[in-house]
Amino acid sequence: MLQLVVLGLLIGPALSSCPKGYDHYNGDIPGWGTSLGSALKVSSREWCARLCNALSRCLSFEHSSKSQLCNLNTGATPTANKYLDYAFCTKQGSSDCPAGYRAVDGDVPGWGTYLGSARKVGSREVCALMCSSWTQCRSFEHSNSAGVCNLNTSSYPTRGNYGDYKFCIKS
Repeated sequence: MLQLVVLGLLIGPALSSCPKGYDHYNGDIPGWGTSLGSALKVSSREWCARLCNALSRCLSFEHSSKSQLCNLNTGATPTANKYLDYAFCTKQGSSDCPAGYRAVDGDVPGWGTYLGSARKVGSREVCALMCSSWTQCRSFEHSNSAGVCNLNTSSYPTRGNYGDYKFCIKS
């Protein structure tokens, strides 16, 4: 495994890479995991992945090489900025959003932010196409049951989940 020391900092795959079957994201889900396991002492990032793989509801994990702690999450993508040296690893294929978007938990209250609100659409993919057609659109929310699409200028949600709406951010 290639590593490089620059200005006294160790840089390379060992600090930021995720095990096979996981994608790395910069970010964090605040707190210590989401009810599946928190601050679990493990010897490696691979062991953290094994714990996540053993639970069907686990969609991601956060691991610190320094403290050797592992947090298991039911959310697939980060909702906040990176925390300390924790790597955020998401199971590949766990996103509920179309290609070019990633899912995060949450909601922007109301019916979209100026670009389009409560539009009836046939699928989440159509909602993604609508968002992709606007440079100002940073995210969208879509409900399969209501068939509604809300387009947002903000990238991140400001509140918890609303109904069965999925919050998708441009990646």
